[in-house]
Amino acid sequence: MKIIQNIFVMVLLFTGLSQINAQTTSELASANKAGKAVFLVAYNNPGVDADKAFAIANDARKNLTTTTAVIKMKTTDAANSSLVTKFRLSGAPLPLILVLDKNGNPAGGYILKDATSQKLVDLIPSPKTTEIIDALAGGKSVLLVAYKESMTSKKSIMDNCAIACNKMSNKSVVVKVDLGDKKETKLLQGLKCDLNSKEPVTYTINTAGQVTGAFTGITDVNSLIASAKKAPAGGCGTSCAPGACK
Repeated sequence: MKIIQNIFVMVLLFTGLSQINAQTTSELASANKAGKAVFLVAYNNPGVDADKAFAIANDARKNLTTTTAVIKMKTTDAANSSLVTKFRLSGAPLPLILVLDKNGNPAGGYILKDATSQKLVDLIPSPKTTEIIDALAGGKSVLLVAYKESMTSKKSIMDNCAIACNKMSNKSVVVKVDLGDKKETKLLQGLKCDLNSKEPVTYTINTAGQVTGAFTGITDVNSLIASAKKAPAGGCGTSCAPGACK
């Protein structure tokens, strides 16, 4: 009877640990469902450094409580192995704070010695940057059109981009960015976009997140396709998507 009791206790203990270890995945799913960006604190051992990382992440969130969440992830827990693989944390210096967009895709991150709450806040992607990251995470290139509603060639350019995407078997997406959208200022600055342009500008971004071309006005469909399909250059090159090459 004692043997049976001991086995029963071990089963209960194992079940409890599994539920605890599955907590990170559950919390990430809840944050995604709520459309929240996440400060994911990855660590291997509890201690002073892990506590410092948690504190920085919580400080970053303090004014963004309705749009962000802080989630801890112990990388040595077996139940988190798939997340360690997904976020390429094997061998990474820990603790590490990743910023995930509202879809759960990494937008960038900092190791503890480089992390500050403001740097983490600055990594939270804008709505259009989130669209780009989502496309890249799906292995797609991006045709980004920066425009103003008053530009008469906008419709023709959008139509050409749609044709280009169709010819690429929908392995590319179109992202439209209004030049007057204040939420996209950082994205437009990263693209070195001329806010006074008289015509829409189409940027091609390859699957590595590198800007491979910039075309002002109406552009030939085949030129857009060729530019969007350019192979990744060595290193990160020019990237408008935070963390795209990380």
